[in-house]
Amino acid sequence: MFYMGVNDQRVSLVDEQGHEVYATDFRNFTNVLTHLRPVIAGIALANPFGEVDKQMVKTLEGELKKEKAFTGITAINFGANMDARFLALVALAAAKNPKKKKK
Repeated sequence: MFYMGVNDQRVSLVDEQGHEVYATDFRNFTNVLTHLRPVIAGIALANPFGEVDKQMVKTLEGELKKEKAFTGITAINFGANMDARFLALVALAAAKNPKKKKK
């Protein structure tokens, strides 16, 4: 399984041990997502302008939940100069430590 970190410039994938296995420009985000969708377990997105499009996150999450390995998307509203690899590690940590649902 892979964990994806995405900022406005880069896309980074890390494996389950946190090692970066792939990095590319943001313009290739949809290609990476399309081709690796079945093996993406988590995504962390950040926007350096302070806000992540909630509708886009909701749509992405809805589509990716169709994949049994997918655990969820983490959206970080503050991401100025946040490294894509760091964001991928955030996705890994979020997948390994899911929030407990309140009853």
